[in-house]
Amino acid sequence: MKLGLDNIRSLLEGLGNPQNAYKCIHVAGTNGKGSVSAMLAAALQANGYKVGLYTSPHLVDFRERIKVNGVMISRDDVQHFLAKIWNTVEELNATFFEVTTALAFDHFKHEHVDIAIIETGLGGRLDATNVLEHPIATVVTSISLEHTQFLGDTLELIAYEKAGILKHRSPAIVSVEESLHHVFIDRARAVGTTILFTKDFSLPEEYARLETPFIGEHQRTNLRTVLATLQSLHLPLRPNDNIEGIHFTPILTGLRARLEEYPDSRFIAKGAHLLLDVAHNPEAFKMLADHFDSVGLHPRVIIGLASDKDRMKIFAEVQRFASQVICVQALNQRAVDSVVLTSEALHFGIKAIDGMSVNNGIMMALAQVKQGEHVVLCGSHYVVGEYLADRKTV
Repeated sequence: MKLGLDNIRSLLEGLGNPQNAYKCIHVAGTNGKGSVSAMLAAALQANGYKVGLYTSPHLVDFRERIKVNGVMISRDDVQHFLAKIWNTVEELNATFFEVTTALAFDHFKHEHVDIAIIETGLGGRLDATNVLEHPIATVVTSISLEHTQFLGDTLELIAYEKAGILKHRSPAIVSVEESLHHVFIDRARAVGTTILFTKDFSLPEEYARLETPFIGEHQRTNLRTVLATLQSLHLPLRPNDNIEGIHFTPILTGLRARLEEYPDSRFIAKGAHLLLDVAHNPEAFKMLADHFDSVGLHPRVIIGLASDKDRMKIFAEVQRFASQVICVQALNQRAVDSVVLTSEALHFGIKAIDGMSVNNGIMMALAQVKQGEHVVLCGSHYVVGEYLADRKTV
């Protein structure tokens, strides 16, 4: 992995700086940025705007990362872009994410989008997406310890990196814990912009009964961030359209696996429920634990994790809500061996078994699940994506 803006600037200059051809909203954060980006895109679509949405990673198809009004970029457009730019890519030794970011910006220009929602890949200050000079808003959703080898080993250092997306006269909407507010206040003063902390946002009366399209109390925080951002845009947005768009976010944008109940006929036949979630770090698993605690459920959990995650902290949260854990290893080079995961889960007193592969873990859960029970497949985009690919679903 390589952080820095030189390569992406060179790529974009060769393309005529397509990122300057439309309005952009820049979104960063450890967790929640995918949900926030999708709800923003859906609300703007419902208001009649043509909206580009750039997110990462994908679940099944690379093209999920780049959408216009919910439609993935075509394979032909990807191939044409790569053919056009490949000599420059090789000269610069550009990274996968740099090339993908350039592809997204270029595609949105050719599609004549009105607004693009651009999600950072890692951090913010040195992320390839941080070539946006005049976004109409910047958003930071949450901060926790992750990717510390790149972003720093304290919350303050990570906050500093994410605050790097704040720009001159671009309103900033920030939803981080109060102890980190000073980092964003300092950055806002340095670049000359306003800042709205979502805890200070007064929810307009027309949104008082609006529910999120996703399950979990943490999604209420994300919804508040979305509404604060929409109000900060100074665009002619209609509250009823905002409400309708947010309600239909999964349909309008294709966002998946946020405690999504998946209609797997095999589980349905047993009267059981399969939930998909891309939780992959301690903060996200704490949100899962809080949710299941609030609804009084203790699901079986099928989990696979990447080697760079704090697995001890994750299992400390998992043991709060799981009745059983089936440990699996996705077909990805960063995936932890399921035998190792099982041993670590047992260390926490969790009832854990080795499920080996994702598909085998699903079959083991099917063999044991009873009517009315819930099963959660989680741990990474790779785990959920592998399952969906097996079911031939995007």
